[in-house]
Amino acid sequence: MSTVELVGLRKSYGQTEVIHGVDLSIAEGEFLALVGPSGCGKSTILRMIAGLESITDGEVRFDGRRMNESTPKKRNVAMVFQNYALYPHMTVRENVSLNLRLAGIPKTEIRKRVDDAARLLEIEEILDRKPAQLSGGQRQRVAMGRAIVRDPEVFLFDEPLSNLDAKLRVQMRAEIKALHNKVRTTAIYVTHDQIEALTLADRIAVLNAGRIEQLGTPMELYSAPVNRFVAGFIGSPAMNFLDGKIDGDQVHLADEAGTLTLPPEHGVADGRNLAVGVRPEHIRISDSGGNLKGIIEQVEPTGSQTHAAVRCGQHLLQAVFEGMLPLHAGESVSLNVASDHIYLFDADDGRAVLQAHR
Repeated sequence: MSTVELVGLRKSYGQTEVIHGVDLSIAEGEFLALVGPSGCGKSTILRMIAGLESITDGEVRFDGRRMNESTPKKRNVAMVFQNYALYPHMTVRENVSLNLRLAGIPKTEIRKRVDDAARLLEIEEILDRKPAQLSGGQRQRVAMGRAIVRDPEVFLFDEPLSNLDAKLRVQMRAEIKALHNKVRTTAIYVTHDQIEALTLADRIAVLNAGRIEQLGTPMELYSAPVNRFVAGFIGSPAMNFLDGKIDGDQVHLADEAGTLTLPPEHGVADGRNLAVGVRPEHIRISDSGGNLKGIIEQVEPTGSQTHAAVRCGQHLLQAVFEGMLPLHAGESVSLNVASDHIYLFDADDGRAVLQAHR
C-alpha cells in the first residue's frame, strides 16, 4: 500500500488548461472518490496518477517518491476500466493471469494468485469460460481479479460500474466495498454518480472545471457543503434552491412563494439577497398551515417513499415524503421546512453563508 499525494497538479492541452493546480493527499489504505460532472477533469487526474497522461506541472508522489517520470509499469498501480478491457479470445484464467505471465512470474505462483483472487471474488466456476459467456457483473469481477493478482500499491477505478444496470450496480457497489475492506489497498475511484461515491468512499473530492470544490467525508459533504455547487451535486434528489431576501429571522422568498424561519442568531445581515437551499427529504406536508404554499404538478410513488414536484410561485420544488401518500397532480398543499434544515448561499459567488444545524 502507498500514500498518494498530488502537489500543484496541472494539465494543459495546448493553451487550454484543464486541471488547475490540484493538491490532494490520500492516506495509505484509504478509499477516495473523485466525483463531478462530465468534463470536470476527474478521469484526467486518474490517468495522470496512473502514468497514462503526461503532467504539465506539479507532482504525483507515492510514499513521498516523485513518480512523474515513472512508466505505468514502474508505478505498480492496477486500473479497472468501465469497459472491462478483457481479451475475448482468452479464458477468464488467462485474462486474470496475463500481466503476471508477461512479468515472468513462476507458474505455480501465478496459479496460487489467480485461485486466491477467484475465491475472493467468487468466480472460481467461470475460470475456463471466455468473456462472451459472462454477464456484465461477472466481467467486472474478472477485471477486478486481474487487478488484485498484481498486488498493486494503488487501485485505480475509472467509472467501473457505468455499463451495468441499476440493480447490478447496487450489488457491485457492495462487492467493491467488501473487497476493499478485505485487501485494504489504497483506492482512488472516479465516478459521476454521487450515490456510488457516498456509499463507497472514506472521503470524497468534488471536482468542478478542473478544481477541487470540497474534500471531506460523505457526511461532511452532505451536511456542510461549502458552496452551492457542492450542495447541488451531493444528495439525491438534488437540493432545491429558491431566491430569497433576509428580514430579521425570516427569509422572504421571491414571487411570494412563502416565508421561511431561520435559526436564532443566524448572523446574516438584513436585506441580503441569497439562494435558499432545502433538501427534498427535509420538506414536510403541514395540516395546520405551512410556511410554503404550492400546487402539486407531479407525483411519483416509489413504494417506501412518495416523490412530488410542487410549484411554489416561480419555484418547482422536489419533495420526498416517507411512505405512500395519497397525493394527486393539481392538489394544493401546505409545506413546512424546519429552521434547522435551511441552507443559505451567497447569490453572487455561491459560497455557503449558513449551514443547516442538524
